[in-house]
Amino acid sequence: MIQEKLDILKETNVINQAAYDYSQEALVYLKKKKVIKEDNEADVLITHLAMATARQNTDEKIDGVDDMILSDIQSDENYDQAKKLWDELKTFAPAEFESNEEGYFHLHLVTLLREKQ
Repeated sequence: MIQEKLDILKETNVINQAAYDYSQEALVYLKKKKVIKEDNEADVLITHLAMATARQNTDEKIDGVDDMILSDIQSDENYDQAKKLWDELKTFAPAEFESNEEGYFHLHLVTLLREKQ
């Protein structure tokens, strides 16, 4: 499902080749780190990652994660690991992400790590 979604986003020029390639690399990385076994487990994260990567080349901005949700994920036992994973993922990103985007990546990664337990 996520592969089809990424293909459609690329074919319709919603995301560019760099965003597509980065999404693919992120999936491989998450599997290597044993965060996911199958691509579709990271559907929401990867879709957001692709769209956020594309947004970095435009003036489009998003609002940050709600403060209450942010507080909830920051107190989660998986937060430190999620933050570390995000720091690793962004090292090979084709763009720098706005801080408002990063809160969502932490949220998605905390969710993935919770589901893995």
